[in-house]
Amino acid sequence: GNQADSTLVRVLIVSVAPIAVNFVTTIAFFAVSLVLGPCCALCMPQFGKVIAGIVHTISVVTYIAMFFLLWVLEGWAFAPTAMGIVCQVYVQRAIFAVLQHLLLTREFGEDEANVAWWTGRWYGKGMGGWALTLTLREWLCKVIECSVFAADVFTGHLILFFLSLFTLIPWVDRWHSAMLFWLRPSRQIRPPIYSLKQRKQRRRTAVLFGMLFVFVYVVFLGMVVVPQILKPKIPLPSVLLKYLNGRF
Repeated sequence: GNQADSTLVRVLIVSVAPIAVNFVTTIAFFAVSLVLGPCCALCMPQFGKVIAGIVHTISVVTYIAMFFLLWVLEGWAFAPTAMGIVCQVYVQRAIFAVLQHLLLTREFGEDEANVAWWTGRWYGKGMGGWALTLTLREWLCKVIECSVFAADVFTGHLILFFLSLFTLIPWVDRWHSAMLFWLRPSRQIRPPIYSLKQRKQRRRTAVLFGMLFVFVYVVFLGMVVVPQILKPKIPLPSVLLKYLNGRF
């Protein structure tokens, strides 16, 4: 239509919305860990890791949702969507830089506040009267941590997918060692000798993580390819699309 779209509003929404979701998610699961942590730790030693895993997973899903929201607003055009995501990263980096310089204080101890946040056990950490202010500091740290973690997940997997293509080249490990250690292929470092049990364990680990890698690769590839193929058939209510394009 003749109505102009607000690019600035779109970028601000996809940049600020994940941070706002992380603010709500972290404080909500902080309350869960504070109430259930001390008692659940008796029967579930990995309670803190479970809470941390759930929060970080929600953060990754939120970033995926923002990516698809921007994609819909751009009419399933991948190039401007990718540019918008790059812009989102830099906007968030600017926001986090301001928060870190103005609000983030020095860390107390080594890792006591981090462990206490996920497990809910703030007692016996030697924090004393600083425990109240440390919760506010750790809240800000967790919001930044979840956002950076989600960005690292996508960046790390894209690098991994690109580098995995080189493993399909025969004898690439020998040439890689030659480039790293300046060793001729005839003078490679001899591989270690493993026992039968170790070989079985290494083979089992390779198969398990190989299947996991293929699954994640297919999921990432499907999130990009499937909407491009099915975009004319994706059922999106015209009222919703008109509202989104009209507002953003």
